[in-house]
Amino acid sequence: MKTGYWVAAAAASLLMTPRVQPRNHLKLPSFYEIAEVRASIPGRIRLYMPAVTANPETAAQMKKQMEETGAVHEVSINPATGSVLFLYDETQVEGSVVEGAAIRLMGLDEAIRRRPTSKLETGLQTLWESINHGVMETTKGWMDARMLAGTAISVAAIRSIMTNGAVLPGGITLLWWASSIFSRNRHD
Repeated sequence: MKTGYWVAAAAASLLMTPRVQPRNHLKLPSFYEIAEVRASIPGRIRLYMPAVTANPETAAQMKKQMEETGAVHEVSINPATGSVLFLYDETQVEGSVVEGAAIRLMGLDEAIRRRPTSKLETGLQTLWESINHGVMETTKGWMDARMLAGTAISVAAIRSIMTNGAVLPGGITLLWWASSIFSRNRHD
C-alpha cells in the first residue's frame, strides 16, 4: 500500500515538474518585450518582436532588406503574434548578426539601451506619486509625502531620545533616516 502511494506521488511530481527545454541553442541575448529569442539553432532564429505588429511598414522594410543580403534566405513575419522567423545561411553569417540587424532595422536599439523598469518598480512609483498628490492636496501644498515621512520620523526620533536617551539604533537611527529623506534630491 505504501509503495503504491510513493510511486503515485513520484509520478505526479514528474508530471507537474515544468520542463524547461533549451530553445536558444545559440545563446543569443534576449530583450524582454523588445526582441525576445523564442528559439535559435544554426540557420534558424525565431524572435518575438511586438514592434512588427505596431509598425508593419517598418517590419516589411526590415524583411526586404534582410532578404536582400543573400545570407538571409527568408524572413517570415506573423503580425498576429508579433513573431519573426529568420532562415539564414550559418556559413555566411552568425545568428547574433542576424538578430542585431533585425533589431537595428526595426529601430529597437534605443529601447534596448534604456534602463529597464520592472513592473513592480513602476507600480510602486505610481503608488508613491498617488500618496504624494494626496498629501499635497490634504495639506494644501504645505507638505509632500517625503516631507511628511521625514517629519513623522523626526518626531518619533525625538520622542525616542526623550524617553530612552540617545541610544542606538533607536532615536539616532530615526534621525539619520529623516535627514536622508530631507536631503534627497526632490526629482529622484
